[in-house]
Amino acid sequence: MSAVGDLETMTQRHVIMLFRDQRGYEYLGDWRDREANRSIEIRLLERFLVR
Repeated sequence: MSAVGDLETMTQRHVIMLFRDQRGYEYLGDWRDREANRSIEIRLLERFLVR
């Protein structure tokens, strides 16, 4: 991976840790190869917001 790709991956990990550890979000893993992958999973977002 290029240096830019490495920095981007490292930044993404930090963001994941912030949301998971400090905001209480559940990390669902890397879905990049998942069929019908979307930026926002409406069903999961609604469930979280109701809680």
